Amino acid sequence: MGRVTRRARHAATVPPVQRVVRAACIAVAALSAIALSLTIPPGDSASAQAASAVTVKWAGDTGSAAGYQPARDSSSPFYQEFKNISVTVDQTSGLADQAIQVDVSGFAGTQGATDYSGAYWSSAKNFFQAMQCWGTDPLANDFYTSCEWGGRYANNNGLGNTVYPDNVPRVSTNSIQFTAASPRDVPFVTAGGTSISGRQSAPTVAGGQPTYPLADYFSPATTNEVQSARINVDGTGTFQFETQSSDEAPQLGCGTEGHLRCWLVLVPRGTVYGGHDDYCSQIYDAVTNDHPVYGQVGEIQAGSPVNPSCDYWKNRISVPLDFTPTGNTCSVGNTERRLVGSQLMVGALASWQPQLCTDLKTTFSFSSNPDAIAREQLLDAETGLSFASYPITPKEVADSDAALAELKTAQLSYAPIAVTSAVVAYQAEGPDGRITQLKLSPRLLAKLLTQSYVFEIPYTTSDEGKTIAHLGAVNRTYQYFNQDPDFQALNPNWAQFASNPSIVIPGPSGADAIRQIWKWIDADSDASSWLAGTPDPWGMTVNPYYLPKGDPKAQVPTFTSTGAYATDASGKVITKPVGLINLDGSGLRLATAPQDNFPKADETVAPVVLGAERYRYGTLQSQPYVNDFITAARTAFRADPGAKTLWDPTVLSQTGDKGDWVSAGAQIPGQRFMIALTDAPSAEKYALSTASLRLDNASNDFAGPTDAALTAALTSGLTSTGVAGVDQVDPGKVTVGGYPLTTVVYAIVNLGGTDAAARTDFSRFIASSSTTGQVAGVEQGQLPPGYLPLTSAMVDQAKASAAAIAAYVTPTSAPSPTPTTASNGPAQDPYSPPVGAGGAGAGATGPAGATGGTVTAVANPSADRTPTTPVPPIIRGSLALSLGGGISGALFAPLLFRGRRFP
Repeated sequence: MGRVTRRARHAATVPPVQRVVRAACIAVAALSAIALSLTIPPGDSASAQAASAVTVKWAGDTGSAAGYQPARDSSSPFYQEFKNISVTVDQTSGLADQAIQVDVSGFAGTQGATDYSGAYWSSAKNFFQAMQCWGTDPLANDFYTSCEWGGRYANNNGLGNTVYPDNVPRVSTNSIQFTAASPRDVPFVTAGGTSISGRQSAPTVAGGQPTYPLADYFSPATTNEVQSARINVDGTGTFQFETQSSDEAPQLGCGTEGHLRCWLVLVPRGTVYGGHDDYCSQIYDAVTNDHPVYGQVGEIQAGSPVNPSCDYWKNRISVPLDFTPTGNTCSVGNTERRLVGSQLMVGALASWQPQLCTDLKTTFSFSSNPDAIAREQLLDAETGLSFASYPITPKEVADSDAALAELKTAQLSYAPIAVTSAVVAYQAEGPDGRITQLKLSPRLLAKLLTQSYVFEIPYTTSDEGKTIAHLGAVNRTYQYFNQDPDFQALNPNWAQFASNPSIVIPGPSGADAIRQIWKWIDADSDASSWLAGTPDPWGMTVNPYYLPKGDPKAQVPTFTSTGAYATDASGKVITKPVGLINLDGSGLRLATAPQDNFPKADETVAPVVLGAERYRYGTLQSQPYVNDFITAARTAFRADPGAKTLWDPTVLSQTGDKGDWVSAGAQIPGQRFMIALTDAPSAEKYALSTASLRLDNASNDFAGPTDAALTAALTSGLTSTGVAGVDQVDPGKVTVGGYPLTTVVYAIVNLGGTDAAARTDFSRFIASSSTTGQVAGVEQGQLPPGYLPLTSAMVDQAKASAAAIAAYVTPTSAPSPTPTTASNGPAQDPYSPPVGAGGAGAGATGPAGATGGTVTAVANPSADRTPTTPVPPIIRGSLALSLGGGISGALFAPLLFRGRRFP
């Protein structure tokens, strides 16, 4: 008889409707988990970042990139404005899908200006434009055809009134329309040699909208082009640029075989007009009311930087970008071992995997899964090694007698493999630049996570406040995040910041790192009492949708079909009960039951009364989930939350009907505020700032995710989980100087579910990753930034675990291990690790008399660390990402979170 997995056993205990929903969720999410396999070697970081930094002077350069620059003519009308410009790019080699920094000096401050029609453009003069190009020769006459530009020619492109509109496409406005009489095209040529028009094409159906062929290759949601990087009044400026490998931008092909080098092209735009004729720009001078002439000074910058009818391209600065190879570079003949589990391992495995291929002659393929399902797969012998931050416990498998019996006899080895943390990362950019200091308390984050501010609730201008009527009266007075006195007390430097944050949350599946966030919140008495319904000192209350169902305050008003408040005979507004529930129907209390996911429980839809719209939108459209931590970081970096809150009557919906809610586009430069719940390595990868977190509301002690703060958290907060050999940081026990979201990740091996050859490979993996893999740095096989090297005690435990795994002998009566299968996607099973009371560490845990070595418990982690490189590192690595998890989140999240229960 075939082996019965825990999912099959558990199905019999789940009600039919929930079973159907969960099966559909797992099926859809499985596609995502499979696509998350790590197949790409890492980029460099830290020391490579410093070593590969390149500085280029616009005129008179003698550096390593001098030979790539066009000749500068001192008689050019541009020369006087640009002659002192110098740019520095902080990393130019070992690149992957990541952010790099560009520093500018010697220029003039960005100016706004009003054009002849009365329209104001905030970046009208003195700014930089940036793009990535794949061409082999940056001095070639047709080099501009290899550059990714024109992707933002679309409605809702996130540019607002920053640059004059004809900067955005590749061609002029008299050529962009497919009906233009005598157009001049500026095509983009892909790395594969396909030429794509920079103009619109005729509609594909009669009466339809024109098409834009470039959008099939890059669009506002995917392009990395920068239309206007602003310069300070002192002539300096800094901006981040997203480098894209062939995985993110196949049309550029960067990192493919024989094509490791691409280019960052920077085009300064001053005040000199560079148009040769009307095919550059149709702009009029606001003073003369005529077309400006070539070389005219003091003009709004109009015309595309890649348009040959303009003269801006010759002012470019070309910087080489050397990518690490993309694709699977492990030898085809290598043995392959499947690893699954924690998202916190993505960055580390991206660095370790290529070196392990070389050193161990084994390909360790990794699929990111929720920690809970990784544990389940391990117990069912569907994988031999899983990564998770909490152990498999009887409480986690309590829904099945067979699973409990299986756990009782299982031989599991736990080896600490990584120390990192979840973070609250953000990008905040106002008119005067980025804000890089943010403090958050547990209660403040709880407010954001429970949609308790008005800017987190779906609304339209026709709703007259009805969609936020269920929020407390005080809540409704805070139109902006920085109006909350709770926020003001911690962040006086944000007083003039007038943008609200878009909150980027991974989900709907869970992660142990997310559980650490809720444990930090619940450990604080002020935050937990607020979650339970007690107002804060200023009267703000939790959104009633996030109270436990059955709570008297978990009520929201109802409306009639005409949009009026529904009332009873006495005129009292009729309310309906709402709230979070457990699987058994009881109320779920966020204040006392830390979750491993972020529920999106508010069921508000807008508009209250349909007008031109065919249907309403809700939370999953206004604040959509992202797939995982790394996608959350990238989304925050791009400042594009993907919120579909704009009704477009011209587009076709998925059902084929005309009209749909569409994205409003990326946030406008100078008005950006994104907050992402992610991990430290991903935040480093995309150059995001990270919030300093308060230990609790009763203190003024804050800590960010620094090495020192993670070390302090291990020293004060590491606590037994109740399973031998598995200690975890308890956020509530972290003391001054410690970062409360610090998390230890364990490599867990099911000894009885693997054969001898697999155990040998897993043993060697742990031995290598816990030693040479713990050297912080940027080279292949080293520990990327965002991670803390294991303590010496943890290294000893990992070594002992590796030895125990290698020495294990399968009992003759043990069942044959089940062959490895594909990932089954996110777990939806209840999970709550037990509160530990201490215990001895062990290399393998199991019943009395089980075979396996033991090691000393990690009760007091040593401050001694494995060696580190002196230069702070930058994350490297890239992933093949999928949309499957996002789709499953949009479809099933509301049902999932009503069904979860964490005792």
